[in-house]
Amino acid sequence: MSHIFRKRVLNPWKAGSALSCVAVAIICGTPQAQAQEQDQGEIVVTALKRNTRVQDTPIAITAVTGASLEAAGTSSFTELTRDTPSLRIVDGGPGNRRVILRGVTAAGEPTVGVYYDEAPVSGSVGTTSDAAGATPDFRIFDVERAEVLRGPQGTLYGSGSMGGTLRIIFNKPKTDKIEAAFASTMSAVEGGSMGASFDGMLNVPLIEDKLAIRIVGNATQVAGYVDNSYYGYKNINDPYTYGGRIMLRFTPTEALTLDLSANYEKAAGESPRWYAETGKRWTTDARSESGNYDTNRIYNATLNYDFGPVALTAITTYTDRDRIVVGDVSDTFNGRDTAARCQTYRGNGAACSADVLADYLSDTRALLSSSLYQPQSVKNWLNEIRLSSTGDGPLNWTVGLFSEDRKTVVRSTLLKADPDTGFLYDPDDIANLAYDRTINDKLKQKAVFAEISYKLFDKLTLTAGARYYDYKKTVGGRIDMGQEHYASVVTPYTEAKSSEDGVLTKFNISYQATPDVMVYAQAAQGFRPGGVNQVIGLSAALAAYTSDSLWNYELGFKSKILPRTYLNMATYQIDWSNMQVSARTAGTGSVFGLISNVGAARIRGVEAEFSTEIAGISFSANGSYTDAKLTEDQVSTIVVASGRKGDRIANVPKWNFGGSAEYKHMLTDAMDAVIRTDVTYNGSSYSTISPTDTYRRRLDDYTLTNLRLGVQASDNNWGAHFFVNNLFNELAVVSSSSSSNTGGKTVVFTAPPRTYGINLTKKF
Repeated sequence: MSHIFRKRVLNPWKAGSALSCVAVAIICGTPQAQAQEQDQGEIVVTALKRNTRVQDTPIAITAVTGASLEAAGTSSFTELTRDTPSLRIVDGGPGNRRVILRGVTAAGEPTVGVYYDEAPVSGSVGTTSDAAGATPDFRIFDVERAEVLRGPQGTLYGSGSMGGTLRIIFNKPKTDKIEAAFASTMSAVEGGSMGASFDGMLNVPLIEDKLAIRIVGNATQVAGYVDNSYYGYKNINDPYTYGGRIMLRFTPTEALTLDLSANYEKAAGESPRWYAETGKRWTTDARSESGNYDTNRIYNATLNYDFGPVALTAITTYTDRDRIVVGDVSDTFNGRDTAARCQTYRGNGAACSADVLADYLSDTRALLSSSLYQPQSVKNWLNEIRLSSTGDGPLNWTVGLFSEDRKTVVRSTLLKADPDTGFLYDPDDIANLAYDRTINDKLKQKAVFAEISYKLFDKLTLTAGARYYDYKKTVGGRIDMGQEHYASVVTPYTEAKSSEDGVLTKFNISYQATPDVMVYAQAAQGFRPGGVNQVIGLSAALAAYTSDSLWNYELGFKSKILPRTYLNMATYQIDWSNMQVSARTAGTGSVFGLISNVGAARIRGVEAEFSTEIAGISFSANGSYTDAKLTEDQVSTIVVASGRKGDRIANVPKWNFGGSAEYKHMLTDAMDAVIRTDVTYNGSSYSTISPTDTYRRRLDDYTLTNLRLGVQASDNNWGAHFFVNNLFNELAVVSSSSSSNTGGKTVVFTAPPRTYGINLTKKF
């Protein structure tokens, strides 16, 4: 890698960073839990786009307070898997995460909507139209609560919420007082490097009771633990992240609130991926770089006006994401530097001349250290306006309008690397490129939605909802530099379009048997948009694919067994039709890989959540069983995919469990001792659907145990905690895959090895 390029890509294979020293020196803290943890059943959520108590909300929802997140040391939405049944994250590192709820997962647009406050975030479509696998991740700090809505939320949240919706609700500016909070963590990974993080918050009223600003910032140096045995590099995956948000709240009257916010998050560094074939944990023999350089910005304005019986909410959000995805593909070209391959690629079946062979061998051997280097840009403008009832009467309703305008540009290049170091050459020099393709992807959506509920006899409530949607997708692309090993040639810009509209519905009935027991039943639809394949040369008849949709049939209950003791359960069946899947064209002619609609699936599951607090011990547990299988072969007269009836959906374990226990003991009137453990069990699954797939890999089950102990102020004004994550040093494989791009090698992502750390907190 050239010196100039290394500056821009931020030197991913470095030994350390000044950030570590800075973060270690500044030890101030984070606000821990509030003095008294909020009663679980009293948490107020806005999942229905109006305020309801979590126990009175007739859907499957997990709500975790900011105090609980802080007590567990949660810093990313990926860690919500230990709090939430049926939630699975296929984790390929920051910016490369696929969120799965209730086993609903496939290539294409996201199946789970991810929101930060009122702002939905979007992945990049990449070169495979698979936006679901690139969910952005903002650091969790100074959070009011997290809400995970399980099951389709199509009527209120629209496309991308067919499996559910994940929401992070930040604390808002306070106009009546100055406050601040700080956190610092120092950590070390067993067999790896040191890490450090710093978080801070400052809230300042600018005009008392009218205007306030809240500023949150973070900086993290991740502890590396992956070694490169080919070059002898240690702890290569030590990226850094930094970012924050500025929030402004203006309340000129009691009825009007205007919230303005700007969020920023940057992650940069080498990927934590490694190869199983090295025979050694957390070790790769890659000959070129793999990394992620991701910058996310969210700008949001939310206006709320209370007219009395009716509340108005108007939201506008602009997201701007710049991303460079780097993936080593050196092994793709193993064994191709031969005379026989020259005959195939350049000799038209005849033996290559000496000069042609020499050129071919030189060109091909240059690719034996190379990476796909893919700059990507996503700009998305979203608007929503809605009216909701506010009274306590039997009738409640919400109606609204929604629009989205998303533009994505992806450039995919094959970039050569220095064979002596593995560092990539400068991508701005065309001589270093061996392939160059550009894709433009545009999605426009608009929708009208409504949901109404009516309470009968003070106990029985009926709810119905509907959403009309209309979307248009336009995809264009060109190839400026072909690549013989990809069977790709220079191709001028071409463009294709698709469009669709339709209606989603939802029906819910709930019965409040007693003040502490509620039973509900629900049938709800979810969908995600179709699109146009980015495959140049594909016939127009095959380019477009339509939306896929599902019905979720659910029966659940929520109960308060004893004071501060809750048990909630749900059972469901999901019928998923017209599935979007990765497929290949049928027949004996030219074969193309593409996304198409083929096959169907049925998912059946049970979920349970339990929490209690007795004699100073807080305990919570959750679990789920998910049986996700195809009910039809993924075969049609047009395309063939790998799945057959009865095959399990990929990356969906049957069993998941999570739990935590925390004990506080009063040392003095002003100080407590605390010990906490969090345990997560994830069952086994497979990386692809078909048992006969050469590239299929098994992901073994694992159990992760975290331990925290320390002392803190009785009012949680300060705290000092020692923690051990992955206490038993479990090899927890969260993602495993193989493809022709890796030469058949198994790419593995895991939870970090055993990690020790100290967390110091302070608030003012």
